[in-house]
Amino acid sequence: MKPRVLIVDDSWSMRQTLRLLLAPEFDCALAENGMSALEQVRQSPPDLIVSDVNMDGMDGYELCRQVRAEPALQAVPFLFISGHPPRPGMPEAGDAYLIKPVQPAVLIARMHELLQPRPLAAVARS
Repeated sequence: MKPRVLIVDDSWSMRQTLRLLLAPEFDCALAENGMSALEQVRQSPPDLIVSDVNMDGMDGYELCRQVRAEPALQAVPFLFISGHPPRPGMPEAGDAYLIKPVQPAVLIARMHELLQPRPLAAVARS
């Protein structure tokens, strides 16, 4: 069974590109913004969230903060892909942050790393 990944990006073309790239190894769900993603995560928690940072309405940082605020979702790994570096001192910067353009092999390898079981201490700090 493939790991379930939620791809969150306000760009249709980026969502589709990621879905096509990841579909051979992951079961991909799509969300076009943070609010839609949060609803999906609450209804059916994914194994991993891959999100853009800059989105209208709820941005990726706020999505990450809200997901992490829910005890049942705290352990879901969060990977950001953005055209901009992370904001300094952002506790909502997720588990990994990749800057576009990202080589497909690097993205897929990082996703597999994030899906590995984590020690309980690491989950508690997230």
